[in-house]
Amino acid sequence: MNVVLLSIGNEILAGDTVNTNASWISKRLTELGCSIKIQMTVPDEQNSIQDALKSILKNNPDLVITTGGLGPTEDDITREVIFDFVGTGYEFDEDYWKNLKQRFERFGFDIPESNRSQALIPMQGKVIPNSVGSARGLQFQIDSTTLITLPGVPAEMKSMMHESIIPFIRAQGVSTPNMKLLRTTGIPESTLIEKIEPATAKEHHCTIGYYPSYYGVDIRITSDAQAALSRLSSEISDILGHSIYAVDKIDIAEVAVGLAVDKGATFAAAESCTGGLIGHRITEVSGSSKAFLGGVVAYSNDVKQKGLGVQSSTLEKYGAVSAETAEEMAENVLSEFQADYGLSVTGIAGPTGGTEDKPVGIVYIGLAKKGTVKVKKLQFGEHRSRNKLRTSQAALNMLRLALIHE
Repeated sequence: MNVVLLSIGNEILAGDTVNTNASWISKRLTELGCSIKIQMTVPDEQNSIQDALKSILKNNPDLVITTGGLGPTEDDITREVIFDFVGTGYEFDEDYWKNLKQRFERFGFDIPESNRSQALIPMQGKVIPNSVGSARGLQFQIDSTTLITLPGVPAEMKSMMHESIIPFIRAQGVSTPNMKLLRTTGIPESTLIEKIEPATAKEHHCTIGYYPSYYGVDIRITSDAQAALSRLSSEISDILGHSIYAVDKIDIAEVAVGLAVDKGATFAAAESCTGGLIGHRITEVSGSSKAFLGGVVAYSNDVKQKGLGVQSSTLEKYGAVSAETAEEMAENVLSEFQADYGLSVTGIAGPTGGTEDKPVGIVYIGLAKKGTVKVKKLQFGEHRSRNKLRTSQAALNMLRLALIHE
């Protein structure tokens, strides 16, 4: 199935809103076996929307999905523009208007008159229900092309995709491709490609995609032949070993928690430069309380001393960002929480605070187990939020590898 995505919104073009909808829809539909041919963004203007649709339909795609412009404000004109484009009249859905009124009343508000536009329905075409919001979607058939219009609010769009659109696509007989996703971390993309070349250089009858992020590199392998897919993925897995932390879209925190639970192990975290990000990622995993005992965000030296028991002499001699401080943080959080593992991070997230000896992006990760402690030094870049993400990923990976070898 050939699909075109049309995003509508001035805020996207201005850069005020990141277009996560197009990315999310593309990923989900590609996994289903669809082929995304075009992604396009236009402003909330009648001529722009209609010109885009005319251009798109010249290529006869099987499906066009638009997002945005179905809200109650003056610039939300998509609904009426689509009605005009497909040549349908519309009517007011009194029952739905009453339903909207009741929803607002439950939250203690009178419904604004501007919301009346969300109760308009086409005389030809279908209405797509919205279980989490007020803007329903629309579906039309234009010759061989199905046109679907969805709201731009991500939570509403995703709900409608899961409840209505994905089932519709599956019903069209779209075949899900043979696919395997190998998630790696700790190896740069170029190094990774070179490393697995013995497997990829020969004829394998597969398509390989590399998807780098701040968390690592995902390798997506697809093939018409399941045997070829299994053979290549197995060969790559043999080469990379434990550098692959998951098969399928699983976060490394879920992997680490799962390993700890399976082994009956507990752990605690002492965080400085990540500011609680590691604890946040862990507690996003359902059931993490079975393994994660808690953590300390020791951002200042005073808290490192009073909250974690790091010696003042260590901080004075080596500094807060040092292997020695990371070591004490890991050992002391291990002791404080009576855990099986103590994880620590300290570094300079940036963009300021670096020195010639300790540049921005330097990070020390400590991992203590009763009787032993290891510290790993890493050097990232100058972007603060990226450094925090990379540090949390590296720390969770260090814990994962320790649990594997327990």
